[in-house]
Amino acid sequence: MSDCVDIDLVANAGVLVRGVGLGLLVDGMHDQDGHPFSRVEADDMDRMARAEGIFNRLDYLLFTHEHPDHFTPELVSEHVKRRPVRGVFLPAPTEKPEGRADLLRTLEEQGVPHWTMGPEPGDTVSVSPEPGLTVTAIGTRHMGEQFRHMRNDCLLVTLGGMNLLFTGDADHVPEYYEKALKGVALDAAFVNPIFYHNPDGQGIIDDIFSPMELVIYHMPKQGRDPYHLAFTVKRAMQRYARPDMPVHVLDAAAPHVNICRSGL
Repeated sequence: MSDCVDIDLVANAGVLVRGVGLGLLVDGMHDQDGHPFSRVEADDMDRMARAEGIFNRLDYLLFTHEHPDHFTPELVSEHVKRRPVRGVFLPAPTEKPEGRADLLRTLEEQGVPHWTMGPEPGDTVSVSPEPGLTVTAIGTRHMGEQFRHMRNDCLLVTLGGMNLLFTGDADHVPEYYEKALKGVALDAAFVNPIFYHNPDGQGIIDDIFSPMELVIYHMPKQGRDPYHLAFTVKRAMQRYARPDMPVHVLDAAAPHVNICRSGL
């Protein structure tokens, strides 16, 4: 059983999780533009392929949904050709599956285990690829009316006995989480700024997630923040601060957080 895990920011909601001798990359391979968030730097992609620095272990790739600021299938294909991984967790497919079809062919050719998650909202799918690791996808929909068609997998990662919840861009609808997380003690939950700012999101954090620690991620780069999310988060933290629930903001100014089990 692990005592602590290290979380490092890659870009936006892309994070590297390191613990019990494993490295898991969540939403951390994307280079498309057309949104106000950062792309994964080419230098970081090269470091991943060369197993340098924090990317010394890179065993599993996980994705919450197929939006271009979370997932670029072509980059995943290129990576697994250069450096094998133990498994890839894929979300529900979109209506334009060309890049994904190529990725699936590559994974088959390279012999990489892969799982398409994508449960219906409120349902779950769990995979335990090896001892000490279970990934449970909790079905939700993407927040925002314009993205209502897009399913988003909240990923509950159980790593060495610790429970980490990565919500991606999931909407703040209690019914998505109530059944799936009943009886689950979360060591940390990761939410985006809009989820944290919204009163319904706060209700879910308090009444359903109840994590030991909370991490706000998917922050825009300084100077490229058309939605004023940095200001929104600052005000929300002043409003919702709780002494019993530490809140971390994972951004370029503070790109690392260490999450430990209660009492450590």
